[in-house]
Amino acid sequence: MIERVGRLYSRSLYRHPFVFLIIPLLITTVIPFGLLWFFPIRLSQNAEIGFDTKDTDLSGPRLAWARIQPSLMYSNRIAFSNPRPIDSDVQQPLIQRPVESKKREKRSWADNLLSAINQVACYDSPIPLMDHLSQIVLEVPNYDAIFDLKFLDKLCQMQSNISKPLSRFDAFTPYRNIWSVANMFACISPNLRVNCTQLDESDIKIVRKTIDNCWKYRTPIFECRSEKCQGQCATCRELPEECSSQIIHDLFYRLLPKNRDDTPFLVNTFLPVFTLTGYITQNIPVDVVLYDALETSVIDYSKRSGFELKGLLMDVKRDRLLAAALRDSVLALLAAGLVMIVVAVHSQSLLYAFVVILLLALSVVGALGVYSLFTDEFPLLNLVTFVLLIAIGSDDAFLLKSNFPNHLNEDTFHTFLTHTSFTMFLTCFSTVVPFFINITSNVIVFRCFGLFAGVTVIFNYFMVVSFLPAFLLIQHRHLDCFTGFKFPYRSVLSHLLYVLLPHVLVQGRYLLMSLLSIVAIGGAAITYQGLHLPEYNPLQLFTSDNLHEWYDNNAERNFEFVSAKIALPLTSRLVWGVEPIYSLSTFRANSTTPIRSDPSFSLKTARDVHQIAHSLEKARQLPFVNHQPKFWPERFLDWSHQYPCARGFLCCNMSNPLFSDSYLDFCLRNSTSFLATSYNDTPIFDNQTFAFVGYTAMLPTSLKYNHRFSKLSKSFEMLEMTKPDNGWWAPEWWLMSTWFDLLSSIVQDCLSSVVGSLVFVAIFAFIQLKFQAVAAVVTIAGVIFTSSAIVTLLGWVLGVLEAVILVLVVGLSFDYTLHYGAALPEHGCAEHRIREATSKGVGPVTLAAFTSFLAGASMLPALTHAFYQVGVFLVVISITSWTFSTFFYLPMLSLTLPRQSGICPYCEKTNLMHLSSRR
Repeated sequence: MIERVGRLYSRSLYRHPFVFLIIPLLITTVIPFGLLWFFPIRLSQNAEIGFDTKDTDLSGPRLAWARIQPSLMYSNRIAFSNPRPIDSDVQQPLIQRPVESKKREKRSWADNLLSAINQVACYDSPIPLMDHLSQIVLEVPNYDAIFDLKFLDKLCQMQSNISKPLSRFDAFTPYRNIWSVANMFACISPNLRVNCTQLDESDIKIVRKTIDNCWKYRTPIFECRSEKCQGQCATCRELPEECSSQIIHDLFYRLLPKNRDDTPFLVNTFLPVFTLTGYITQNIPVDVVLYDALETSVIDYSKRSGFELKGLLMDVKRDRLLAAALRDSVLALLAAGLVMIVVAVHSQSLLYAFVVILLLALSVVGALGVYSLFTDEFPLLNLVTFVLLIAIGSDDAFLLKSNFPNHLNEDTFHTFLTHTSFTMFLTCFSTVVPFFINITSNVIVFRCFGLFAGVTVIFNYFMVVSFLPAFLLIQHRHLDCFTGFKFPYRSVLSHLLYVLLPHVLVQGRYLLMSLLSIVAIGGAAITYQGLHLPEYNPLQLFTSDNLHEWYDNNAERNFEFVSAKIALPLTSRLVWGVEPIYSLSTFRANSTTPIRSDPSFSLKTARDVHQIAHSLEKARQLPFVNHQPKFWPERFLDWSHQYPCARGFLCCNMSNPLFSDSYLDFCLRNSTSFLATSYNDTPIFDNQTFAFVGYTAMLPTSLKYNHRFSKLSKSFEMLEMTKPDNGWWAPEWWLMSTWFDLLSSIVQDCLSSVVGSLVFVAIFAFIQLKFQAVAAVVTIAGVIFTSSAIVTLLGWVLGVLEAVILVLVVGLSFDYTLHYGAALPEHGCAEHRIREATSKGVGPVTLAAFTSFLAGASMLPALTHAFYQVGVFLVVISITSWTFSTFFYLPMLSLTLPRQSGICPYCEKTNLMHLSSRR
């Protein structure tokens, strides 16, 4: 049946190539553009869109808390989508109308800022929110260099040289001075210098002596100024007086690195401008353009002064990502151009090369049309699909051109199309499977990327089995005049690849297998030891040499204050009476259920109140909590026991015989007039009906946030112990849950995707290669271990992007091995079958690897992390996959191929050639 369908398809294509040229064009242009017209796709400017999880244990509560938190900061009334009526059998309160929100308390940083003492470089008390100011990190040769008067003078002049862009922040920021080592030295000097412009050599000698002496007291200085001690510990009394000032503390804690012997030596500087996140947290809108001007001014002054500028902190990289990603997308055109040149050289036809690039572009257009049916959100990560397709899709173009029959007729065309289409099917779907496995991920951006990339590769396969063979037929019949230029070194390369290489593979097979086995085993060890989740920079958006990324990657390693800044308290928010948020769409990040009250929760009986009070008491007594003050439900029980009851009056004493459960609703409401409630301990009411819906409390803990997944996992395991009965919990700062959930999903998704891909690849290998599939799977494992080790040595960590990329290593490591396996003759001795497979397969495989290498190399000048990492990956995987498939898989076949029982046709042919030459 399949053979008849294949024969019918090849016959139709052979006889009507123009039909098979036009129909795919219409399918990949008219239909997709029509779909995009009715279902437009928008490229999100939010760099973090999709970097969230859905349908996990933590996602529902996290999303629900993120929805109700803003309302609770103003009131204890929530606008639910399912208003709950007040039961008719309970005592009714008098007030039942919705209220407009008024903020309950000011909780922004502005409270501290109003009392700040500004406009002086020297200070005796901590600068409020100093850690959240913008920062500049400079690099000097060593510790001694910071005491060079010329360096200090240039550093001091930075204030005046960047004063214009700084002045634009005056309306938003109360500070005016740059806090640098120059200003700090002026404050430390006993010569009463007004500012750093008055520093001289005598000041520097005194200051250096002071700093050298105080350096050995660094740890006691930090302990003395810690939140636990606050200057009252015995440690503080043991400090020399010259080392006990706030200036000395901040110099060691914020400006100088942890190790004095570092070479080169890093120096931090604080600008009198908050980071963009700092302003947003205070509800102060600031245009990113102001930061652009400030950064430009800092960079220009650093160049003029000879400073080695290493890092910047302004928290603006997310706002700059879209423009940089679009700029890097242009590099895909460069990759397409290079691939087009290689295709043109190989095919000796510029027209064929142009058609191949057109085919790739049409595949993307077709995929966009299908993608628009599922979601209108297009995460920036999807842009790298264009580059991947250029590397993946060009392989099939070489295979088709190399195998196109010289003596064309219907039979030879059928044989050609059957062989190539089946081989391309296996290579295509070995790549598609990892993409589509990503759709099962809990990470939204994984799902979107898997959908778009998978559909793109399917469209590419559809085009290479219809559009491209049709073009080859038309070109062969009607466009011969457009071909014919010769590549000057083609004969030399052909001799190397088709004559010498097979001989080397056969004669040196044991040495090659031994060397590459050692490499693969070493790669596995390096990957196991070195590849880990991010420790410092949760979401890298630009390349590591970017000033902002350098700060995020290195600040915590070098400066003491960063660890404390990140180590925010992990608090558990306990919630009853509100349903978690559930996902309504696989691919749309914002398609979720509305906020709903939980109809299964109620406080209608005394037993209900005792249960929630018991849960809170149990949570308060956990070792990592140990919170002594009682929460409102517990205080309500105490208040209830003291409530005086008399006949004829409503009784709120639940232990009194006069009490009735029908009074409980009124008693709960009435108690709030006597018992203080707040944002951290409050009942929840329906804003429309004023029905008693639920309750929420914030449970403080001794746990601290940390980017490192191992430490964060232990903290979340303990926080899970606070989960209440008939309720849920979420971290007070819900972004902590987002990050932990992302890391957990990355670990699970990577494992499942790699294992699933290996299973499918093994099945595909067995289908094509039969019993030689074992050698293919071993080769693929070698490629995976080696390429993973190389990227690990290049500094990769298993972030969101790297997880997506590494999943592809299975599919891409299979392609070249399959091409060689498909070229293996069915008959003959092992040696000649290997030689024949090498001669037939080495051309397309080498060209495919070379174009993947070029596509990857084109991305290396990229600014964004996504495009750069994809470029590195393509360069690495093309080299390792070509090396192992050629120098490991083919020699390994000499051990796995069965011995020839009959006469080898290739040996017989060789013997006849030798006999004829002797005559």
